[in-house]
Amino acid sequence: MIRVIAFDLDDTLWDVHPVIVRAEAILAEWLEKEVPGYQYEQSKLLPIRKALLSEDPTLMHRLTAFRQRLIETSLMSHLDEPNAASHAEGAMEVFLTARNEVEFFEGALDTLKNIAQNFQLGAITNGNADIYRLGLNDCFSFAFSAEQVGAPKPAPDLFHAALAHTGCEPAQMIYVGDDPVKDVDAANAVGLHTIWMRSKDKPDKGESNPDETIDDIRALPDAIRKLVDR
Repeated sequence: MIRVIAFDLDDTLWDVHPVIVRAEAILAEWLEKEVPGYQYEQSKLLPIRKALLSEDPTLMHRLTAFRQRLIETSLMSHLDEPNAASHAEGAMEVFLTARNEVEFFEGALDTLKNIAQNFQLGAITNGNADIYRLGLNDCFSFAFSAEQVGAPKPAPDLFHAALAHTGCEPAQMIYVGDDPVKDVDAANAVGLHTIWMRSKDKPDKGESNPDETIDDIRALPDAIRKLVDR
């Protein structure tokens, strides 16, 4: 019996690209106002980014820690270390606030509320979207991120964490995601049921097949119903 529906977040429940572009612009404006003479430009950050990843490759999946350290390091050409650290912390709050101001796909919130009446819902994500900042905690009872468990999808760690938390078997959980490899293949490998939220950016399947495929989040209840009835 299926008990839990778990979701990827970015590009499954909203289009993440415009969210990040907007959050980056808000971050840049805040930093350049707070630190006169400082310019938040990707071309200037690139060598710092490469150096930080060379020193600590785990930052690749520790997105919040990575961005904060990147900002702090770049600010040290304008500020002393304590002030750079303080401004980087403030900058991350500005970024995370904007990063969690998303425009959900049409019908997504109503769909989640509908599904939550019959199943436990949760998030399994490589990103740093926050179900509390997003207001999804009314529907979702758990959330696990790559930063939290120490490994990003397609590694199985996130799925194992969700299974342990919910106390269910893999066959009792459905995973919904847009990425054919990181979501569908990875969840299939653990034994979960999978529903692929196909997008124009990722139109091709991975190495395995999803149990169901949808092109619109509003089709999700019917796809779940098909799996329940099998």
